[in-house]
Amino acid sequence: MTSEVIDGGEVFAQHTCNATKQGLHRMNGIDLLPLAVGHMIGLGAIGSCLGVGLLGAKFLESSARQPELMDSLQTKVFLLVGVLDGAFIIATGIGLWFATANPFR
Repeated sequence: MTSEVIDGGEVFAQHTCNATKQGLHRMNGIDLLPLAVGHMIGLGAIGSCLGVGLLGAKFLESSARQPELMDSLQTKVFLLVGVLDGAFIIATGIGLWFATANPFR
């Protein structure tokens, strides 16, 4: 560990080892955590949006074919939209928990 004094008298520590000097860096789980959290949130959002879009399209199609079933179908559509969004929100919460608390240390 080497220290260097900068203009205001602040000491900045720099860690130097053979691997860093040679430009080699071995990645571990902590380094990949932001990538994993981004994938968890992003893929969950894409899946949820596609699911809600397909569900809405099928609801409109079925209510155009049989308008008398529109009320019962609407209840089921709102229930399923809530389940799809709930799964995405849970995945987002777990991803943000991993990003901030970092339980893998």
